[in-house]
Amino acid sequence: MITRLQKLSTQISTIQEIPSVFFSQIENSVSFGDHLFPNWSNTVFANTALKSKFEAVYNKYKSIKTKAHRNKIINAFYHNNQIENLCNNHAASLIIELKELPKNIQSEIDTLFLYLYNVAINFHGFETYVNDKIKESIDRFIITNAIEVCPLCGLEGFLSLEGQARIALDHWLCKDLFPMSAVNFDNLIPIGHDCNQRPAKGSKNILYCNSSTKKRIKAFYPYIDNDGISVKFTFIKEPTINGMYDADWNLTINPVNITEKDIFESWDSTLNIYVRYRSYLEKNIFPMWEKDYLAFINEDNSLSNANNIDELKSNFKLWRSSFPVKKRSGSIIYRAFIDYLINYASDAYLNSLCDNFRRS
Repeated sequence: MITRLQKLSTQISTIQEIPSVFFSQIENSVSFGDHLFPNWSNTVFANTALKSKFEAVYNKYKSIKTKAHRNKIINAFYHNNQIENLCNNHAASLIIELKELPKNIQSEIDTLFLYLYNVAINFHGFETYVNDKIKESIDRFIITNAIEVCPLCGLEGFLSLEGQARIALDHWLCKDLFPMSAVNFDNLIPIGHDCNQRPAKGSKNILYCNSSTKKRIKAFYPYIDNDGISVKFTFIKEPTINGMYDADWNLTINPVNITEKDIFESWDSTLNIYVRYRSYLEKNIFPMWEKDYLAFINEDNSLSNANNIDELKSNFKLWRSSFPVKKRSGSIIYRAFIDYLINYASDAYLNSLCDNFRRS
């Protein structure tokens, strides 16, 4: 909901062809062999453990006597990989978690897809074949989307630098629950570290509003077009020398387009947005904003401390422009705070700020 994103584009997504061919052929196959795989993969992964992982799944699949149970496995692969349809709560889409599959094949499926994600997509022979690497594809994603902050929250840096761990690829449908979509790049989203971990997204099933009732929702999907959010900050009681309390201020976040309320609520709850935004105000803006503002004034030789409210508001407008939402962490919240100072703060509060800044 922070910015519209173009998908991660990479030839590494070719890896999805391997399980796609395998699960389309397995039911009618009378033996395990090369015919169950794309021709290119038989060469690229010839000297790896990949085939043995698939063979373990094949053997367990063929040991299942009931066709309806085997069909559920095939259906799980198909529906687990309809990522956007699942998020949109499409009427024909089915949610089938790993634990709902026949018990005797769950471990083999999990092991296979973890191998595909953790090993196969990073295998040097495969990287050579597709002429791409995960880190390089994330570099392009950053350039294409012109971002330097996490595009899902706007709160943390999003830099793909040498000498540090690469940016996380989040499984939007958690791979613990939906391992069959583990190497589907429609399901792999470059995401900030803090968004990727608990208590933000973690291993939540984003398709349910409640995992116990299993009530489906229309879930936020990072690659779907949306009109974004509005963030509004208000001082209910403006700060004084007596301090400030939670009851003295308010933060509201809403979708710009009210028809997107469902995906907005999903985005908020999935990434713990409201709690994190309030905390950013309390820990990063309230205690430091005056020093930040003075530093901005002092670094620009063309600016000086304001002598009156009009000059102060003019400075605030210039200061606000130094917070590009896609480039500076926390900007979306800082801009809402500065908007209050420009448009809604009382003359008494602004006059007191003028006096304080002149004495600094």
